[in-house]
Amino acid sequence: MLMRGFLGGILLLLSCFAFAEESIPNIDNEDQLTEVIAKLNEKNEDLRQNMEYQKAHLTSIINEQNNINTQISHVQNTLATLAEQGEWLSFSTALGETLRQQLLRLPEKPKSQPLDAEIAEAKVQQLNYSNTLARLDSYPTLPSNLNNLKSASQYRRLLREQSELIKTLISGTDTTILELTKLKISNKQLTNAIDEVNDAAHRYFFWVADVNPVSLSFILDLARDVVYVTVQIDTLSQLYNAGVEVLSAPKPLFFLVLSLLFVFVHFKMRGKYNAFLNKSAARVGKVTQDSYSLTLEVIVLSLIMALPVPILWAALGYALQINWDYPVAVALGYGVNAAAPILWVFIITAHFASQNGLFITHFGWSKKNVRQAMKYYQLSVWVVIPLVMVVMSFDQFNNRQFAATIGRTAFIILCFALVFMTNSIHRAGVPLYIDKKGSGDNLLSHILWFVLLSAPWLAIIAACLGYLSTAEVLLGRLEASVIIWFGLLVVYFMIRRWMWIQKRRIEFERTKQRRLERMQRAKGIEEDLTPLNDNMDEPVIDLDAISAQSLQLVRSIIMLTALISMILLWSELHSAFAFMNNIKLWGTSTIINGNEIEQHITLGAVCIAILVMTITVQLVKNLPALLELGILQHLDLAPGTGYAISTVSKYIILMVGCMIAFSFIGIDWSKIQWLIAALGVGLGFGLQEIFANFISGLIILFEKPVRIGDTVTIRDLTGNITKINTRAITIVDWDRKEIVMPNKAFITEQLVNWSLSDSITRIVLTIPATIDADSELVMKLLQQVSEECEFVLNDPEPQVFLVDIQEGIQLFELRVFAAEMGHRMKLRSSIQKLILEAYRQHNLTLPFPPLQTNLEALGRKSGRRSYTIGTI
Repeated sequence: MLMRGFLGGILLLLSCFAFAEESIPNIDNEDQLTEVIAKLNEKNEDLRQNMEYQKAHLTSIINEQNNINTQISHVQNTLATLAEQGEWLSFSTALGETLRQQLLRLPEKPKSQPLDAEIAEAKVQQLNYSNTLARLDSYPTLPSNLNNLKSASQYRRLLREQSELIKTLISGTDTTILELTKLKISNKQLTNAIDEVNDAAHRYFFWVADVNPVSLSFILDLARDVVYVTVQIDTLSQLYNAGVEVLSAPKPLFFLVLSLLFVFVHFKMRGKYNAFLNKSAARVGKVTQDSYSLTLEVIVLSLIMALPVPILWAALGYALQINWDYPVAVALGYGVNAAAPILWVFIITAHFASQNGLFITHFGWSKKNVRQAMKYYQLSVWVVIPLVMVVMSFDQFNNRQFAATIGRTAFIILCFALVFMTNSIHRAGVPLYIDKKGSGDNLLSHILWFVLLSAPWLAIIAACLGYLSTAEVLLGRLEASVIIWFGLLVVYFMIRRWMWIQKRRIEFERTKQRRLERMQRAKGIEEDLTPLNDNMDEPVIDLDAISAQSLQLVRSIIMLTALISMILLWSELHSAFAFMNNIKLWGTSTIINGNEIEQHITLGAVCIAILVMTITVQLVKNLPALLELGILQHLDLAPGTGYAISTVSKYIILMVGCMIAFSFIGIDWSKIQWLIAALGVGLGFGLQEIFANFISGLIILFEKPVRIGDTVTIRDLTGNITKINTRAITIVDWDRKEIVMPNKAFITEQLVNWSLSDSITRIVLTIPATIDADSELVMKLLQQVSEECEFVLNDPEPQVFLVDIQEGIQLFELRVFAAEMGHRMKLRSSIQKLILEAYRQHNLTLPFPPLQTNLEALGRKSGRRSYTIGTI
């Protein structure tokens, strides 16, 4: 591959030099002809050299094709061997070990990028050749006075020779492009064959014991292997020689020195880091000093302070891994590199759990619980990390020669250490799932903790029974899933703290404003107020009341992120669970192209259906909220349109998810459409009202005669709409009672929506005055009162009219407008108080109650409108 790429590069470089853009020469005399002939000779020599490189390049491509075809045959033979011997793997661990050794000798997957680059280079060469060939036609014909010279025939011969050379090169470039394309196809075939073998290996080996079960001779075998590793293979000598090689090699030595420099700077900066933690902790919780940037700075600095030691660890692993002459050093380097990310996670957690760190100071977690969770931190650093190194090293050393003894023992001890650590974190009360109430005490959290607590014990049992590789892979993926889960939990609390800070600031500003208003009223001034003390009493905010919608959005995003992360993390093991496709549960028939085909529903199909339904339920719960809070509220939509889109999207997701899930268990649309049609007819008669309400609900969603928050009157019932469901609408009346009204009533009956297009409503007040009262004064007072009332709108303007005179009483109407329904009663109360106060100030009197009976009688006799005293 390297030689072919080198030849291709030289060929492209020579073609660029040989066919650089040049002007067409003029030949008017013998000297010019001689000069042109010299250039043609030089160019033809370059073309011959290009042909030699092209032949060598083409030969290397063909050789690599043969090599790739040989590798494809080898991989296909390995796949055939796996298929033949797979059913016997459960009966012989030796057979499984032999097949595993054969898998280790498989070639690596080829990369397609170099081939694409070579094909592009060949096309550039071909274009250069074609352009040069076209320029040959522009060479001048010799004048008659030069045709008889000997050099004239040489000139024409060189032109013909160059034309033939270029045509040959163009043909060779075509052949090169063709062979490169064939090689690319062969590489793709090899990649597919390797993928098939890996899938088959997962399928056949994952659930097969790779080592012998633990027996009475296990202790003797372990002792023998320990002695062999420490004495016979000269482990210490290999590590010493590898260390000498590392110190003499510039590249690994540079990385080690640089890592040591980072560690030195880390220890020098620890004092400043702790001082920053103390300073930031003093500001956290004080509304005028607290800032979310403090939390971000603590996180970034903690991540940086946790890096130097893992970087040194990784540099040491890299330095050991490149010493191929010492297998012990290579295996140990692999184990050190595998443990470096875990070490970084442990150190980050320790920084976050410090006295003034992220968990206690910024998130407000209980110091006792954090200390309980970090009880076995020393165990994790000094026991778990070395055990991980031992397990991973012996998985790589000498084809897992000692994995059954030393590696298994280290893995079992590692599982016991994980038992102690997991129990400690569980007793600390760390939640694995937080529900809508912000509580970690829920069923899903308990289930996740049960799985997490049981996993190390199950891994120990599996390792003792001989399923060492299976236990290592599953436990590793589970622990990686836990780390991702805890990382997302930290992200959730980070966002929650940001929202908490914003809420406190809003409440603090409101408190300051209220205090300013009280001070203004107390001092009787409107400006030049003294500043407030920063240490004033701060309101205590309930975290569960901070923007419930935003927290729901955060939970939705985190749940979807966690789900996608788990799918990506475990997707590599999908072939390991292919055995479930062989467990047939029931059969079903389907018609394809007119032929009835029997299909079997397997355990794998049922599990996939359950997974699809789980994803569907999560999407139905979370995606509408994501749409509403993340997208729809930022769009210029009509009121209620966002809710309609969210609701319809929920129905569509549920329908599509159910159809996909049912298709996996043999229930597809073609089989149930007639049943659904028959049920639809029957239910249409039996459940007519329910279907009418459902259709009415859809009409309400799209037509939007009512929306959530509207104030409506229907069937002598007035209240605010709080829920719009598929069957009914929930109305809360003024007595705080919830009335469930069928959707059909809102479509077929008369409905008054007080806030459909405009929430402004008019209020008409009838005010009496005695007959001797000054009408202009009364109207002026009523107009002034309407201007003083804070609930009366200025636009539309209030209006006052003298509408009637009844038996010695003047009747005035004050027509005012309220901004919303909630202001109507407040407006009536406030404005009537102001009217009574204005009457007293101007010595105006209301008609006496004894006149009420006479006025009612006079009103009935005259047929005129009657007036009842006391109903302003």
